Amino acid sequence: MRNARDSRRKASFGAIEVIDSAERALDGESSSLGEVIDAIGYASYTPLLMVPALALVSPLSGVPGFTTVCGILIASVSAQMMLRRPTLWLPAWLRRRSMSSQRACKVVNWFRIPARWLDDMTRQRFSMLVTTPFSILPQAVCFFLGAIIPLLELVPFTSSILGGVIGVLAAGMFARDGLLVLVGMLLAALAVGGVATIL
Repeated sequence: MRNARDSRRKASFGAIEVIDSAERALDGESSSLGEVIDAIGYASYTPLLMVPALALVSPLSGVPGFTTVCGILIASVSAQMMLRRPTLWLPAWLRRRSMSSQRACKVVNWFRIPARWLDDMTRQRFSMLVTTPFSILPQAVCFFLGAIIPLLELVPFTSSILGGVIGVLAAGMFARDGLLVLVGMLLAALAVGGVATIL
């Protein structure tokens, strides 16, 4: 029991730390994507999946072009995770994308709600799903979902649904919770099937 509580505490600290780092980067009248990524840290790939995935579920998903940027970011981060790159590379035009710091801060504060859920609900389970070689499976699912999000920008609610699924997968990888990853992959199959039915 104590080990389980310790595992949850470590995951909780990491999630809150990601939110705090992103919030500190939002200074001035506007903030660029590159500034937020630099604040979160190049070595932490899964937080860089969680942030755009949760943003797709937030009110920001209604901003024209925002879902496309998030989808490209998710696909890029996932691909580099699969390739095991030591540092994250993004094209300059994507790093320069900016938004109002005040608006972004409101969304970042909203992120604290799922972060608390991550604190309370996750622990290290079924670890083989988040370690090599099986860890490539959730990474590949995130890549696929991120790649199709820009194609579905005009289809209502699809980007938010897929963003939520990616958020579950990223949270599972971040907390090293294989059970949550398994749930995320099942949700991904259901979500893709549902989108295919709509189209």
